[in-house]
Amino acid sequence: MKKILFSFICFIAVFVFVYGQSADSSGTGFFITDNGIIITCAHVIEDGDRITVKINNTEYPAEVISSDSETDLAVLRINYRNPYHFTITDFGTLNLGDRLSVLGFPLPDILSSDIRFTEGSLSARSGLKSDPHFFQHSAPTQPGNSGGPILNSRYEVVGVAAAIINDTVVKRDTGTIPQNINFGVKSGFITQLLDNIRPGAGNIRSINDAEKATVQILSYTSAKNFTSMTVVNRTGYTGWYLYISPASDTNWGPDRLGEEVLRNGRSITLRNIPASRDNLYDVRLVDEDEDSYTKWNVRILPNQSIEFSFDDFDSDTQQSASESFDGPPVTIINNTGYTIYYIYISPVTSETWGTDRLASDQVLSGGHSVTLRLPFPLSAGNKYDIMLEDSEGDTYSKYNVTVASNTRIVFTLKDMD
Repeated sequence: MKKILFSFICFIAVFVFVYGQSADSSGTGFFITDNGIIITCAHVIEDGDRITVKINNTEYPAEVISSDSETDLAVLRINYRNPYHFTITDFGTLNLGDRLSVLGFPLPDILSSDIRFTEGSLSARSGLKSDPHFFQHSAPTQPGNSGGPILNSRYEVVGVAAAIINDTVVKRDTGTIPQNINFGVKSGFITQLLDNIRPGAGNIRSINDAEKATVQILSYTSAKNFTSMTVVNRTGYTGWYLYISPASDTNWGPDRLGEEVLRNGRSITLRNIPASRDNLYDVRLVDEDEDSYTKWNVRILPNQSIEFSFDDFDSDTQQSASESFDGPPVTIINNTGYTIYYIYISPVTSETWGTDRLASDQVLSGGHSVTLRLPFPLSAGNKYDIMLEDSEGDTYSKYNVTVASNTRIVFTLKDMD
């Protein structure tokens, strides 16, 4: 049973850095006042320790006023007075089929640094799995569009470009390729982040005005505390999970592939790997059959590639790397009214639910609880997806659950999928 996830559309730079400081991701933002208040997506800036806004080839340092991962929105301030700014209008004024347009800076290292315009229409009033924070639209968006304004026919902001469907995962799980499925955050959630900031009345009257109110956001991460590496898969199988750990650490940490897979013969360059003493790392690749391939005490040097072959197969492993290290306990309480036969717990970054956490002869009756250990050490952000399946095959799911040691999670009939 696989998850179908959407992909954020923040552009991750294709170059690799080892020394100094370089912008390693970029997105889009837009002015909502004339005194430097800018809206963008939270995931554009979340990993950066220095954020800048690029206007006319000049970068201005940005202050993060507020950020919310649930709505994926952030508010920035720069010391700059821009004569053009947008009006924020109610998303609820839209009808299905209404024309929409998107401005942004997609794929800047591949296309160009120029702003780009795309057009489409409102496809649905909710996002993936009926998420009320998002809506679906057909204006084509690419990595780098994240945080850009989604405009109605009067050039008013009705949403913020945020994500696209993950084509690779959908094709693998359904056998079909989705067509132009894009998501935006509804405009109403912008005002909830503004606190005491009053948005301007707006003065955008044309697409040329809109262009002048849209900017590129650059996120920088200090390279001195991180390294990078390229992993090549020549095992003959598709890699589903990739774990990288300092050699002195007994914790594999999160899956580095996230929503991607590493096909045989392909490579992936990973950045922001935490620095290790003497640059020694353990690296493990897990394939679709949950067989693992491990390299121990690998010394990582600048621009070095790590190549996995079938010779690296862990012949003595009885379980996958994704389940080799149990994390802290979590208590699941069943108030659904039905007997639960299966429980799945998966980091939000994983593409699969993994194995059933109940024992082969164990069930969770209604009104009872069970304490399980997380299948991973705490994941990035401590966020997990949890699914229960009852005797009738019905499922009950909670997504993006923040989990700490000894967390108690209650499932009711309202959680039925």
